[in-house]
Amino acid sequence: MVEHRAVLRHDRMVCFDDGGDRFHLRAAAIALRNGRVLIQNLKAGHGTFLPGGRVEQGEASPETLVREIEEEFGHTVAVGPLAFVIESFYAEKGQQFHEVGLYFGVEVGEDFPYHDTDICHRCYEGDVEMEYRWVEATPQSLAAHTFHPELLRDRLGILPRGTVHLLDREAV
Repeated sequence: MVEHRAVLRHDRMVCFDDGGDRFHLRAAAIALRNGRVLIQNLKAGHGTFLPGGRVEQGEASPETLVREIEEEFGHTVAVGPLAFVIESFYAEKGQQFHEVGLYFGVEVGEDFPYHDTDICHRCYEGDVEMEYRWVEATPQSLAAHTFHPELLRDRLGILPRGTVHLLDREAV
């Protein structure tokens, strides 16, 4: 049975609007198990991405991941080294976005929700339903799930030894 959890919204997110543009700072978790990576999908159809969320004012990005996973799953994770920094520029709902994404490897416990072929967890943030599943960490599998950012699709099978900086202007 898939657990449903309600997630709280926060008002101190590092995010600001400047006219038609928006900047935000996001931390994301790269959880790997059995050659699979944990992905998140907003049921409203906004694509698929790694779990995480916006960093709050005064909060270190690894703390963001611990908080987000605790809120969404009720589990604690161990945050590893920073694997990727991705600066993304994209348009959405008539706004131009500039996102700085900090992507960390994380370790999840054996009791963390897992399923090879189906949704392993659901939660709600307000009225938005989020679904989580473990998919093969291959470019083909991630492309089939419309995973973003696209330039991570072929980099998630094995994490880099050091931090890699990537620039993503594909959707501008």
